[in-house]
Amino acid sequence: MTEAGLIAEVEDTAYRAWPAKEMAEYDGWQLRYADGFSRRGNSVYPAHRSAIDVEQKLDWCRSWFAERGLGLVVRQNPVTEAGLDDILAGLGYGAEGRTNVMVADLAPAGTASSALALAGQEAWLTAAARLWGIGSDRVAGWRGIVERIDFPTAYALVAELDVPVAVGLGVVADGWLGVFEVKVAKDRRQRGLGRELTKNLMAWGAEHGASRSFLQVVEDNTPAMALYEGLGYRTLYTYWYRRSPRSIPA
Repeated sequence: MTEAGLIAEVEDTAYRAWPAKEMAEYDGWQLRYADGFSRRGNSVYPAHRSAIDVEQKLDWCRSWFAERGLGLVVRQNPVTEAGLDDILAGLGYGAEGRTNVMVADLAPAGTASSALALAGQEAWLTAAARLWGIGSDRVAGWRGIVERIDFPTAYALVAELDVPVAVGLGVVADGWLGVFEVKVAKDRRQRGLGRELTKNLMAWGAEHGASRSFLQVVEDNTPAMALYEGLGYRTLYTYWYRRSPRSIPA
């Protein structure tokens, strides 16, 4: 498989593993809405080249999101429509959210044993919302995404004296393990909790049929990048977003 093909496969799998509430397609562009939580779940992905005028498509997409109370955000990566990023920049769409997507091969099932402390969905949602600091104005959208996941899922939760100190989410889809929402309490960092939690998610993924894994890391999070590289992950590509300027009417 070419690198472009691998990027497209990871993008598709990641979207299905982190499902939106509403989806639409317009001339090969995929639109997703998830009650405003996360740019991935509330943006346009230009999965295929335009057959019609790009600015016409942008107008249609802006209207679609405006009906849902949101501005237009367009996701970009190395295999999206050639020249589109320059067009968006020229129209005043600001760049934000640069994130590296890292991938790794998983050891065969049985070569490493998962020692994950798995929680039920509700207990995990409560703990993760607290660790991530997700406020009441955003929690419904976030919970909705997690509750819509329709693949084998590991709700990883580490607690000390019944207090949650680390969480992570593993989703197995089509031979891939997606690792999401890894968070360690500030006062428990530098103790290897994030590494052990991720390592065990990798073993759990292999046990549930995954041979490869992907995860996302904000580009300037150097400590996290080093942690995941130590577990065998490598950066496959970087994605970013372009946000419509406020001056453009919906």
